[in-house]
Amino acid sequence: MIGNDGKPVSKAELRAHIANYNSQSRGSKEFAAIPRALVTILDGLKLGKTGYVKCLDGQVQLSRRKDNTVSAGA
Repeated sequence: MIGNDGKPVSKAELRAHIANYNSQSRGSKEFAAIPRALVTILDGLKLGKTGYVKCLDGQVQLSRRKDNTVSAGA
């Protein structure tokens, strides 16, 4: 995953972006800081499905929960 600055993001930064995705409204400044590619991936994630995102220090498993939030696994 490439961040807005053009550099790869770490797992910790990705988890912070996912926390903002789950908690912030789409018009907020924090939501605007999330890379657009990540928003597209997270929006396309269906209920109960799993996806993977490659980061600077490995890959992270993403899944959408029943409450429509996204969780980041190991």
